[in-house]
Amino acid sequence: MAGRNWFSNFHPFAKPLIYQGIIFVTPEHFFQSMKVPKVDLAIRQKIARAATPAEAKKLGRMITLRPDWEQIKVEVMIFAQRYRFSDPKWRRKLLETRGEIVEWNTWHDRTWGKCTCPLCKGEGKNLLGEILMKLRDEMLLKKETVWRNTIQPSPH
Repeated sequence: MAGRNWFSNFHPFAKPLIYQGIIFVTPEHFFQSMKVPKVDLAIRQKIARAATPAEAKKLGRMITLRPDWEQIKVEVMIFAQRYRFSDPKWRRKLLETRGEIVEWNTWHDRTWGKCTCPLCKGEGKNLLGEILMKLRDEMLLKKETVWRNTIQPSPH
């Protein structure tokens, strides 16, 4: 993906994330897989092995959500983004941004971004943009080595 989509969760990690013995190639694969209870390891692995992030997203929409998903989904996204930006190339890209970061979309995602369709009119919570700005601020306030070491295993 090029240009404006390089913060997309469909863009591959610089180095695959290995979590609970499962390999994840994009933040989307990781996020969708974490919707599944830990006891359903085979389903988590199936989502992680999806050929594309879009396929992982589709599979994530077909499963029964873990009971605590609404309470932990932001924490899961923060974990994925912390991992992504632990890579120097990605960290540099984030630090080069200025001002508000918005996950603009046209598919009515008003939770993680803001939808620009005529119906939604640019409305949305923009949680992904908020997370990215928070991580950028943390990086600017802390030395890089200290920030890199803040990635903690998620209890999920």
